[in-house]
Amino acid sequence: MLKELREIVQRVTASSDLNEAMAELAQQTRQAMLADCCSIYLRREQDAFYLLAATDGLAPQAVGRARIPLGEGIVGLVGEKEELINLADARLHPRFKYLPEAREDKFRSFLGAPIIHQRKTLGVLVVQQKQVRLFEEGEESFLVTLAAQLATVIAHAEAKGNLKSRNWRGMLKGLAGSPGVAIGKAWVWRPRVELHKVQLRRADDLPMQHQRLDKVLQQVEEELDSMALRFQESSSAESIAVFEVYQYILKDPVFIGLIRDEIEQGWTAGSAVKRVCEQQIAQFGDMADLYLRERAADIRDLGQRLLTRLIHEDEGPLSLSEPMVLVADEISATLIAEIPRNKLKAIVSAKGSINSHAAILARAMGIPAVMGIDHSFELLEERLMVVDGYTGELLVEPPVSVLKEYRRMIAEEAQMDELFATVRSEASITRDEVKISLLLNAGLSADADIAMNDTADGVGLFRTEIPFMMRDRFPSELEQVHSYRRVLTSYVGKPVCMRTLDVGGDKQLPYFPIVEENPFLGWRGIRLTLDHPEIFLVQLKAMLRASIGLDNLSIMLPMVASLEEVRVARRLLDRAWREVSIETADEQGIIRYPSLGVMIEVPSLLYQLTELAPLVDFWSVGTNDLTQYLLAVDRNNGRVADIYDSLHPAVLRALQQIIDTARKHARPVSICGELAGDPIGVLVLMAMGYRRFSMNNSNIMRIKYIVRQSRIDELQKLLQEALSHRHTGAFKGIFGRYLEERGLGGLLRSGL
Repeated sequence: MLKELREIVQRVTASSDLNEAMAELAQQTRQAMLADCCSIYLRREQDAFYLLAATDGLAPQAVGRARIPLGEGIVGLVGEKEELINLADARLHPRFKYLPEAREDKFRSFLGAPIIHQRKTLGVLVVQQKQVRLFEEGEESFLVTLAAQLATVIAHAEAKGNLKSRNWRGMLKGLAGSPGVAIGKAWVWRPRVELHKVQLRRADDLPMQHQRLDKVLQQVEEELDSMALRFQESSSAESIAVFEVYQYILKDPVFIGLIRDEIEQGWTAGSAVKRVCEQQIAQFGDMADLYLRERAADIRDLGQRLLTRLIHEDEGPLSLSEPMVLVADEISATLIAEIPRNKLKAIVSAKGSINSHAAILARAMGIPAVMGIDHSFELLEERLMVVDGYTGELLVEPPVSVLKEYRRMIAEEAQMDELFATVRSEASITRDEVKISLLLNAGLSADADIAMNDTADGVGLFRTEIPFMMRDRFPSELEQVHSYRRVLTSYVGKPVCMRTLDVGGDKQLPYFPIVEENPFLGWRGIRLTLDHPEIFLVQLKAMLRASIGLDNLSIMLPMVASLEEVRVARRLLDRAWREVSIETADEQGIIRYPSLGVMIEVPSLLYQLTELAPLVDFWSVGTNDLTQYLLAVDRNNGRVADIYDSLHPAVLRALQQIIDTARKHARPVSICGELAGDPIGVLVLMAMGYRRFSMNNSNIMRIKYIVRQSRIDELQKLLQEALSHRHTGAFKGIFGRYLEERGLGGLLRSGL
């Protein structure tokens, strides 16, 4: 029955209306199982009953009217027990409840399966027959399988169908793309020219078509330069790098050559752009890698921008009368750049991930963003909404009480930001005079934010892979030297720890794709660079050359799982240092041999710490990956993300083991995962004995303020109290009260 199962799921998924989907499901299921009746009972979270949502066999007029209260009837029992129930004669069961409006007198046998999505029972799927009999094992399996597959479909269809009601208000769930909260009216943007709607046309005047293409290429290039300049003035290098991707595409001789080839084959300039862009979009859109898939959106945006200029030459700038929330099916970096900063409160996008250029720009600009709200937005125009960039929630027309609470929260955040700013130039030292080092995690924004960030004690993690990702080839040694030198000179006299190339998993190079079934357990980090010493040596040499006369460089190896990887990396560093020292012997300054450390993020390293200590100079704990690998949880997977817990007992024991072993062998150790920037997390870590934390720029001042309000001796007592409890919630409760007692209860909000 696998074919029938697949067809039912496909038909329901294709339906654009929840009621239509349910009716189609009931009909197809009854036919597939050769049953006399199939019915679907659904329950909304706020309801105390199951409502007959669709049927093929019961009275049609009962749909939307017949209700079974929770705790009553066999349907209620299926939902209550969360398991399948098979009865030869339902009337003999003590929980049988007769629904006169449904006219189910003639049906005797009953088979019901719960429809469960993310541990919530959405409804019950029921088939019935007139004859008295038990359904067979194969029929049970079919219904359970169907219910399980349809749970996600039904949940999605229900949420999507909500927006069809003009008066609907409620919450839509997406991905947290950029932190923050904003309240405003929705402005739904629609592209003036959509790539797929452009009609293909032939042309006879080929020279004229080439001239038209040249003109729009020049216009769009000037637009992109202007956009990049806007962000350059705001010192956001991360934003500038986003526009560099567009410029790379626009100047790519292969991409432009394909368009010219299409013109030579007799197509108009617009048709040539459409044909090439659609081919490229299809190529990137089918890729499994998230980063590469996002490049399809870049090409679509660039193609539509070229077509807009070809079709509407008088296209002017966007004009908005008041600040708003930008809502669109797909939001591009160029669209964001066209909107005046004082008119943009937040962005909400149906498509795109937290790695999309829209999310990157939103974070750089400090505005909330929610991505992946896969719904139709036509009816959201001008409706009031709350965009919660911490939780990924979008609240449409929220009640006055909810609005009041969010406005209070926004005001509280503004007050806290002012409070945190007061310690900008102060030392990060606890009230009992324990020095804490607060370092910066940097990447795209390093050469801008680092220079401004006088609050940090150095750079604890410079992600060197970002410049690699923003090119169409491996950067040369000289290009890398310039990039690294900017960072090192921005922190003269302070440490800068550069992590060697860490690609693979969720970070792919567009020109060096790695296709694997399980990339997070595959060829990534140090595994890749040791297999390609020609890449590794160039990077090491570039780092060493960049450090001449500065003496503030340290190097860190990612994704280390074995001691042999460290030994091989050390030999390559020795070789690079000798060669660069010889080549630069006549230059001013000498090259100090850098400290070498490793990222502790692979659990196998926990059992080799004693042997590891003599091989390296320091350790840095990557709590994000270490937690994922210890708990076998992908935190970007919505189905299991709630299991990801950085305060899980196993994670805490691993962290305590690391710091205890580091002390024993006199090895400096730091934390460079998100736990370092978490208010409760940093208190727990300080209690354990950690004194070095590396975090994003946005977290440094609030963590510095927390540090200055804390005492290590008090935190150590709280840690012992929390460890005496059996549940992880004790840490949040106990350390949360510590923050509240110091007037920092607002930091307990998720994401702050």
